[in-house]
Amino acid sequence: MTWQQSRSAERLNGHNKDSASTLESTAVATATRSDPATGSTLSWRLLSLPRSLWPLGVVVATYAIAAFVVPTLAPVAVSDDWTYARSVEYLVNDGRFHILPVAAATQVFQLFWGALFAEVFGMTFGALRLSTVVLVFLSGLAFYGLCREMRVSRERSALGTAVYLFNPILFALSYSFMSDPQFLALLVISGYGYVRGLRPGGEGEWATLLGSFAAALACLQRPHGALIPLGVVTYLVLSRRLRWDRASVAPFLRVVAIPALTFVGYYLLISRGLPHQQGYFLDEAKAAGFDETWLLVKRLTVIELVYVGLFVLPIVAAALPALGDLTRLDRVQQWLVVFAWEAVLIGGVVWFAGENRWMPYIPHFLGRAGPGSGDLRGARPPLAGRDAFVAATIACAVASFLFSLMLARSMTRRPGRDRSAAGMALAMVAWQVVGAVPPSLLFRNWIISLDRYILPLMPFAILLVLWALNDVRLLAPVAWVFVALTALFSIAGTRDVLVFQENVWTLAQQMNEQGIPNTSLDAGYAWDAYHLWEYGVANGIPEKQLTGAWWTDVYAPATDSTYVIAGEPLPGYVVLAQHPYSAWLQRKPVSLYVLQREPPVQ
Repeated sequence: MTWQQSRSAERLNGHNKDSASTLESTAVATATRSDPATGSTLSWRLLSLPRSLWPLGVVVATYAIAAFVVPTLAPVAVSDDWTYARSVEYLVNDGRFHILPVAAATQVFQLFWGALFAEVFGMTFGALRLSTVVLVFLSGLAFYGLCREMRVSRERSALGTAVYLFNPILFALSYSFMSDPQFLALLVISGYGYVRGLRPGGEGEWATLLGSFAAALACLQRPHGALIPLGVVTYLVLSRRLRWDRASVAPFLRVVAIPALTFVGYYLLISRGLPHQQGYFLDEAKAAGFDETWLLVKRLTVIELVYVGLFVLPIVAAALPALGDLTRLDRVQQWLVVFAWEAVLIGGVVWFAGENRWMPYIPHFLGRAGPGSGDLRGARPPLAGRDAFVAATIACAVASFLFSLMLARSMTRRPGRDRSAAGMALAMVAWQVVGAVPPSLLFRNWIISLDRYILPLMPFAILLVLWALNDVRLLAPVAWVFVALTALFSIAGTRDVLVFQENVWTLAQQMNEQGIPNTSLDAGYAWDAYHLWEYGVANGIPEKQLTGAWWTDVYAPATDSTYVIAGEPLPGYVVLAQHPYSAWLQRKPVSLYVLQREPPVQ
């Protein structure tokens, strides 16, 4: 037997061992029948998926069905996505590349990706929303691949994919045209390419180039895209897989060349300098100084630790029976990690409790009213009382503590392909943590940050906890029940917020038809900014100072807010009409109110 034949036999033998359980669980049905037209006998085999792939099939099917439950094609803007939609309108309708100066994201990828869907389905908010749903779904498949690269079983990889796709923050964001979910999707796809291509002993040049190309697209989505290859290089240097020698030049360039050239090319050729809004963020960073920046970093550290608990809660809950094994740490370094984590976590939760801050700490796409962004005066009522959010804070903090135990326990894991993948994931998420600080500086003295800024932590937290629990038995039914409840909450809440916005926009359109111009109407941030921001800029209308809602001060100073659509009656306004709307998550009937400012007292 030749050497090549011997290697082939070994590979075949290994393949047979790995595939034994799959073949045993694959059902094959053979049926025959006669074709009445020809009298011939037709035979075919009906092949079902291996049982280990059924969970992934259920996750994919549920995600697809959700798109029909949620009003995906609703003709409304959500939060900031109006500015990105306007750029797509210019491209599709006028053939003009124009990014509004108010946009903080790089947006180039999103512009053309959204335009592709607009060309096929028409230039509507619904078509642009669909582009995000599809891209996030593709990232879900990449996330599944990342789990498999970490030697996570198929069933647990499907579980992790469900936790990722149906996370309330990401799911609500997926039904928008915001830049954050599109960036996150590219981050996950890039991470999969890099991890697969750079596995030890592998020859994955094409997979590495896939990761590099996706990272370049991420650079064309948000500036944080440059941090993706930086994280990969950081891991390769720390693991001594990249050195200061000639042999390291080629792998280094495969990782960084495409995104680096893309990043530099955008700022030199397309933007020709720092875009206006990104320059504004830089000015805020300079104005913050050391003291305010350090305070923000401390607050964000606490927030991120607690949100990690939120991200991994379904998986951690299923690992509780193995708590005894998780606490068996035999190295001082492991206990130091746990104690440091816990000290910051407990101290931070107590600190925030003293300020009456409870989860969700930085609400935007997950707040007390549920998933989704309201951005309307009075907005939506909370789903529960204060005690429920105190309990949620404690649950997330406990889950975060258990996550630290699991991560510390995995420090003794033997070197191998899965540990290399985990190290690379840890390096990438570390740089994304750094990337959350600059945009948060704008909100440092107000709401600290926004939940969508720390969303890049979510997929890596799920990956790392699944990897850390590879040798731990999970109560799978508990995890799947938890995920199912989360999915129902995310789907119902996202459906509610889009129905809410549909009703707001319908009322605003009816008021326009009755002769009330937008310059006299406040119908929430998305409506006002979409209809009045460019009008205000073109007519030189300056920003206001605390004369109404924040969006009418900054993005729609052209309106005098004589008429307001709100979620509750407001002081100084009389109620003209009350409009009930459907909300599955609310326990009591909810309504929108059409208000008119009371005339001044003579």
